[in-house]
Amino acid sequence: MRLIILKYNPIVIFLFIFSLLSHSYYLSQKNIPPFNEKQYTNILIQAIGAKIGNELFEADSLFKKCIKLNPNSAVSYFELSGLSKKNGNLNQAVLQAEKAVDLSPDNEWYLANLAILYQEQEEYKKSALVFERLSKKEPKKIDYLFALTEAYLQDNKYKRSLKILDEIEQEIGLSEDLSLQKHQIYDFLNKKKKAIKELERFIYYEPANLRTIGILAEYYNECKMVKKSESLLHQMMLIDSTNGLVQLSMFQYYMKKRAYTNSLYSLEKVLTSVEVDQSLKREILFQITYDKSIPFSVDQVEGLLDKYLKAFPKDHEILVLLSEIKFIQTKDEEACILLGKALEINPLPYELWTQLITNQLSRGNFEDALKDADKAILIHPNQPFSYLAKGIVLNSKKEWEDALGVLNKGKLLVFDNEIMESEFYQQIGDAHYGLKKIKEAFYNFDKSLEINEKNPILLNNFSYYLAVQNMTLEKAETLILKALQFLPDSYTFIDTYGWVLFKMKKYDEAEQLLFKALVKCEEKDADILEHYGDVLFQIGKKEEALLFWKKAIKAGSTSALIKEKIDEKKYME
Repeated sequence: MRLIILKYNPIVIFLFIFSLLSHSYYLSQKNIPPFNEKQYTNILIQAIGAKIGNELFEADSLFKKCIKLNPNSAVSYFELSGLSKKNGNLNQAVLQAEKAVDLSPDNEWYLANLAILYQEQEEYKKSALVFERLSKKEPKKIDYLFALTEAYLQDNKYKRSLKILDEIEQEIGLSEDLSLQKHQIYDFLNKKKKAIKELERFIYYEPANLRTIGILAEYYNECKMVKKSESLLHQMMLIDSTNGLVQLSMFQYYMKKRAYTNSLYSLEKVLTSVEVDQSLKREILFQITYDKSIPFSVDQVEGLLDKYLKAFPKDHEILVLLSEIKFIQTKDEEACILLGKALEINPLPYELWTQLITNQLSRGNFEDALKDADKAILIHPNQPFSYLAKGIVLNSKKEWEDALGVLNKGKLLVFDNEIMESEFYQQIGDAHYGLKKIKEAFYNFDKSLEINEKNPILLNNFSYYLAVQNMTLEKAETLILKALQFLPDSYTFIDTYGWVLFKMKKYDEAEQLLFKALVKCEEKDADILEHYGDVLFQIGKKEEALLFWKKAIKAGSTSALIKEKIDEKKYME
């Protein structure tokens, strides 16, 4: 206990003085039962120490002990009120604050605490009554008058609020903030003339105040007083045409006039100015991007966002916004760079990781997709898509074992997402196929199609693999016919169907389909060229077959048998 007393020695001195003052107060009251003042003071000191040490539960318990010893301990109720508020029990805090005020009705701090709690409880009328007491008790403290004004406004007592603002003005003199607040109240009350007069009065007092001149110019315009509005805008330009607030007023003026070329010029000045607040710049940028009535082109919006980001390069939301613009412009690489920067600043929005990695995969940018998938797994270890993306990349790199490890782990994280579950089974099947584990591969392909039978890519691939393995060719035909229902003009799918028929020894039908695929790919696909050579050989056109095998070589064929076919001048399996 000695250590605690030493640690909070200044507090102890304060409380000692406080206890003397409190004691004199208690003696002045009637019908207060006697209590052990020394014990009470010691516990009160401990309670304050516990509160300062952030031992809130201990502090709460000690203050309640103080009340048990001395039911009229206003300070204990006051402190308990603060603890209850911290614990989220606002109603309890109010009751305790009311008790403190009942016991010590003239204590400024207790009254202020109660008034603020009433505000948080949205009991604005009660809050106003308490602030009225405080402002009468401490008339020189302007803060209480401002708080009273706010309470009146929240309680819809606008005339009373105006009266208090006038009192504040008499005390501190004319002020921009006071004039603007009074202007807003008059406008809300639809007293347009008084709203105008309030701003005109302040501008007469400060004729170079660009902010207030700009607000009045806009208000004149709203009130259809166009000439007065234009006169003030001209006045602002004469004062300082380079000022961001001036250009902001000009931007708003031109937008209402639908002079969009001029408005764009002014907005560029606003975005590079130091006078206009960043939050307002952001608000304008979001508005011009999403408001369809504003006819700025995508390229113009892109330019404005670029200007803003030169001044605020770490604005996460604007980086994301510009990335969306870049995607619209099909500048996918630039969009992904912006998304990467945004995620460095705030890596939490997982949908951005999904968008970034999906786009990289779609463009075949596998190395970046792999890096970003690893980052996403680190930050969001329970999100399955990153594991799927990594598995896809590893499969593409023929790192089958590593792919299986990642994919099996990610599949366990999938809940209530059949499409993704199906994708995992497909990729796991591909990894097994790469490892030549045909049985396991086909099992996973079947599982994938059980969940999602409308996957044309898997339908095609599974059909082709069955044909290559010369297994269940009837099933292979069924699969590729389903795939062609989704993409009837895909030369890859047509080639697969032709190859299935080839394996079924239906050479004439196979030749027709493979020729169709050949025409559609414009004789640029090495595999189709080789397949067409194979079927020509089987229908007796050996010289033509040799010609197409050679074309396959020129088209970049990586087939293990293509050179042997050419050298031996015959089909080989």
